Amino acid sequence: MNEQPGDDERTTRPYESGTGNSRWWPTTRRRLLQATAAAGGLAAIGNSTLAQESETIELGGETSGWQGVAPDEIEGETNPTLELEEGTTYELTWENLDGQAHNIVIVDGDGEELERTELLAEEGETQTLEFEATSEMAEYYCEPHAGTMRGEVSIDGETDDETGDESEDGEVPAFFDPGAEIGLQSVAEGMTAPTDFAVIGGGQDQDQDQYLVADQTGELWLVDGDGRREEPFLDVSDRLVELGTFEGSYADPNQDYDERGLLGVEVHPNFAENCRFFVHYSAPPNDETPEGWSHVEVISEFHASGDRSEADPDSETVLLEFQKPQYNHDAGPMAFGPDGYLYVPMGDGGGANDDMEGHLEDWYDENAGGNGQNVTDTLLGGIHRIDVDAESDDKPYAIPDDNPLVDVDDAIDEYYAWGFRNPFGISFDSDGRLFVSDAGQDLYEEANLVEAGGNYGWNVKEGTHCFSTDSPSDPPADCPDAAPDEPPYNGQELQDPIVEYPHVYEGETVGITIIGGHVYEADQLEELQGKYVFGDWTSDPARQAPAGRLLAASEPTDDDGGSGDDGGSDDNETADTNSSDDADGGEEDVEAIPRDELWEMEELQVSGTDDGSFPYFVRQFGQDGDGNVYVLANREGVPSGDTGVVMKIVPSGEGDDISVSEDGADEQESDEEATEDTQDEDEDQGDGTDSNETDNNETDGNETDNET
Repeated sequence: MNEQPGDDERTTRPYESGTGNSRWWPTTRRRLLQATAAAGGLAAIGNSTLAQESETIELGGETSGWQGVAPDEIEGETNPTLELEEGTTYELTWENLDGQAHNIVIVDGDGEELERTELLAEEGETQTLEFEATSEMAEYYCEPHAGTMRGEVSIDGETDDETGDESEDGEVPAFFDPGAEIGLQSVAEGMTAPTDFAVIGGGQDQDQDQYLVADQTGELWLVDGDGRREEPFLDVSDRLVELGTFEGSYADPNQDYDERGLLGVEVHPNFAENCRFFVHYSAPPNDETPEGWSHVEVISEFHASGDRSEADPDSETVLLEFQKPQYNHDAGPMAFGPDGYLYVPMGDGGGANDDMEGHLEDWYDENAGGNGQNVTDTLLGGIHRIDVDAESDDKPYAIPDDNPLVDVDDAIDEYYAWGFRNPFGISFDSDGRLFVSDAGQDLYEEANLVEAGGNYGWNVKEGTHCFSTDSPSDPPADCPDAAPDEPPYNGQELQDPIVEYPHVYEGETVGITIIGGHVYEADQLEELQGKYVFGDWTSDPARQAPAGRLLAASEPTDDDGGSGDDGGSDDNETADTNSSDDADGGEEDVEAIPRDELWEMEELQVSGTDDGSFPYFVRQFGQDGDGNVYVLANREGVPSGDTGVVMKIVPSGEGDDISVSEDGADEQESDEEATEDTQDEDEDQGDGTDSNETDNNETDGNETDNET
């Protein structure tokens, strides 16, 4: 928020044509093979022994739902019930209406797969599934969009009312338990898409808090007790890549969704004395950028004026540059650790699978690519740790002597940890523990407790589960639980997350892109004390509505059967067998998430809304010196408009009314042309106005919602 979040990236995106990645929608071990139309023709999937004469069903496939075309009885209906006769052969033909990845799965009343096609992602293409109707058939759906593209199957006039697990009141159980009730109090408004938050004063020892809030369009805003200042503290919009304009072959040139921009701000621990601060932004390609690559992610130092009321735009010192092959998976915030060093996350390069152009080979031959597992040739896909208070012979920073790969052959010294897809949210708690969320691709989102030298699995694994570049929605049953026993890996075990949740549970969308947060350490809300507060970009499977989730995770105690301090399995290691309990992609059973090895998760209930939900896209989180947590959000899916807001988490009785009128909700639009995450994710980011856009970085009205 993926990345923005943003961030995108999953098989809900269009096929990456022209990338050389011919294996993007490969054959899986399923018995049904891909059927795609060539030059407007039609290919069929089915059993060649079936009768030649068959009944015809025609549908249109788009993220918002299956659209009935034929027969006449279903024309114009969304997710129509398919009336079938047992023993009759049918040809179900559907056309891709929106260029997103879709397929057809038919299941029985227990959710067991009976028929399945491969994903089809080119707008206008058609696909036919030929099958014989059986009495077991109960539902049909699209795997990547199971929450919205889902309908019933009626055999001989009967439907299966037992499909899915329901509670006693007939409702499908939610993945997250209802959690603490909170209020949200606005402290700043009028931004476009706030991406990060840093404290430059305030707390118990000062009269008034002051914060810096980064805006994706390039402005860094100073916020105090009176709200957002009129003029930016710093404006780097003229140094940004032009948002909504894309180099390379991955992004749709007509999309407005973008994960690039001003993505992070962090002040020096001694900012009050030295006025130094650091920003992360996306710059245009430079002389070092390979031909056809997207842009450059930049980490720079700036200085503020003596009274700390504004920044000196001419004081920039570039510390790090990351050449990016694709526009997404750019990570976001940075963090200073208790050791005084700057921790800088960076995504795997973008695209999907970590196997496209610019994604290098690694030690795991079963999957293509693998920047996340390559610590020899690239800084993409890791967390980096640098000393900004010293310099080396050829760099404007120094490498801490105790970085885990210092003096290791065939390794890059900057690495602190690796195996990340799109680390979107980083924070330290008062105990010095490092929390990093990582936006998933097709199936799972995760957050990790990160330690020096840790390998967090991507692209061998997605969360606690195996991952395959050949079949990202259909993971293999087995994969390694450790890297090779040779330098620079030396047999290190792949670390499992402390938080994991699926994209879809019991046919309902859970989330799309995780947004990392902070451990709540303020005194105001006892029920949040010590919990990791984080979120998801939006729970709308169509990626159009601002429907974020605010979440919290509690560390298990010994009484809970957990492992205590590390919050995971013993030594935070992968389970004995890395196996996928459910390979059906869009329909994950609860057993597929190892809840007994994870922190306990809950969904926070927001007062000031009709139903406790959060009617915004979650963009990022911040924390002040007193341990209060802030939510950075907006109501646009792209960097446009002025709906950006910073809200402080407060007791439920002290929050603002943040419900949105029907008219406001109806104004949130998008064109569904984003290519991915965003994340990938993200987070990973609606149709907005132009009231707060910069001259070079504004987008027009037909915007796309997507994720980091």
